[in-house]
Amino acid sequence: MVTWGGKTRALWARFALIGLLLAGCNPSYRRPQVIASIQDICKREYGFAVTLRATGDTLAAHLHHGDLLQSVDGQVELQENANKILGDLIEAIHRVVLSSDAPYRFYMVLASDPEIPNVALTLVRYFDDVKRANANMLTPTEFYHRTILDLHFVTTPTLTLDQVAMTDIQLEQFLSWQLSKRIQSKLVESASRRGQIVAPESIRCTGEFQNGEFLFALSLEQKDGEGVQELLEDAASVVAQVLKDYRFERFETIRLTHPPSGQSLLLPKTRLQLLK
Repeated sequence: MVTWGGKTRALWARFALIGLLLAGCNPSYRRPQVIASIQDICKREYGFAVTLRATGDTLAAHLHHGDLLQSVDGQVELQENANKILGDLIEAIHRVVLSSDAPYRFYMVLASDPEIPNVALTLVRYFDDVKRANANMLTPTEFYHRTILDLHFVTTPTLTLDQVAMTDIQLEQFLSWQLSKRIQSKLVESASRRGQIVAPESIRCTGEFQNGEFLFALSLEQKDGEGVQELLEDAASVVAQVLKDYRFERFETIRLTHPPSGQSLLLPKTRLQLLK
């Protein structure tokens, strides 16, 4: 199992805020120039090579570079240099895309380290969130919560974009990922409020969007199913607030389940609006 080290959580929180630059009013780059321009900046100004690919309105970048990850006591951690290296890549992406006429909506960064095989780090962002953060419409904390960060195992020692099933990320898909992360944080907070000491990695929430429904499955052992409905209601309040903030209306229902107890909560859009 790949787990974050405690040191990495602090580094990653700082890193997730790097790369916010204001874009110019007039486009400096045309869409056909975007990928080559980002690669040129990375090579010329930062001294590393990066692979990029566009799929629909999603831009993906892969950086295979040393000094990104390290293994400490069985846990994978970001190295100190990762802040600068990954921050430089993100800055280049922002500089070019936000000063271009390319209508990209999302970007994904895949990062791997030759010294730590079979592990990849992923970051996904919505360009509208980046623009809002640039305009001080989002606090640094809120911008961090809107950033999808993941550390995961890969089946091959090295990773390339050719091995990743690239899809054009849709807003509902992005929101399901973001909400899963936010729900996990909320459940840790709720457990603490009730006097329970819960390790963050012991709580899991997976989310998906299918046929107009957001579906979230929560994994947290509760003795005899005690307090599960309260947890589901806490999670529902998180969903309601985030969908309101994004003004996202293209859904019909929200379904939250707790497989260990078999309990669930189904909310139609009209009822969810009462939780906002």
